[in-house]
Amino acid sequence: MVKKSDIQKEKILKAAQDLFAKKGFEATTTREINRAVGISDGSLYYYFPEGKKQILDMIVEKGMVHREQGVARSSIEVHSLQEFEEQILDMYDRVCEIFSDEEGYRSFMITIRERAILSNEQSEWISQILIRIKKNLTTSVKNIQDQICISDDEITTLIDIIVAITQRSIYEELLIKNKKTIEPEVRKRTIDQVQLFIKLITK
Repeated sequence: MVKKSDIQKEKILKAAQDLFAKKGFEATTTREINRAVGISDGSLYYYFPEGKKQILDMIVEKGMVHREQGVARSSIEVHSLQEFEEQILDMYDRVCEIFSDEEGYRSFMITIRERAILSNEQSEWISQILIRIKKNLTTSVKNIQDQICISDDEITTLIDIIVAITQRSIYEELLIKNKKTIEPEVRKRTIDQVQLFIKLITK
């Protein structure tokens, strides 16, 4: 059975996440969060003794766990170029799926905008997700190296290019254009670029 206090904490987190995404962390006051939830001034500190920063840390952590789980599910064993292409596109679609969720999108935007006040551990967590993606892709490339015209010295550059292709559309749509979803034509263009790149490195 879910505790009443846990339900209230979730309401506070949701309200704060919405306000942080719209106004930013610094511009949002605890009073505004209290009002959004419908609780009296000061009540927030009963659930979050460290205040606004504790709430931000929990929002960032929940978002990181969610994204990390999505990345982990895209780790498959690859033995052919077709499987390698499928792995890249599956990874891309999983990331897009994470951000198509309203909560996932807001969490991502807050994490990016508030990076300056995140702890070293939180910033490192962001980097670790990207490192894990690159590690998975590197393992796959080594498994199919006899099928592509890439030397050992070029593998890191190859992975950087693949990640850049998929990252570009995500960052451009979500950050620059401030959209909440990846449009079908953008997804198709990204898939076309990945498929062309696979053809160019095939022996």
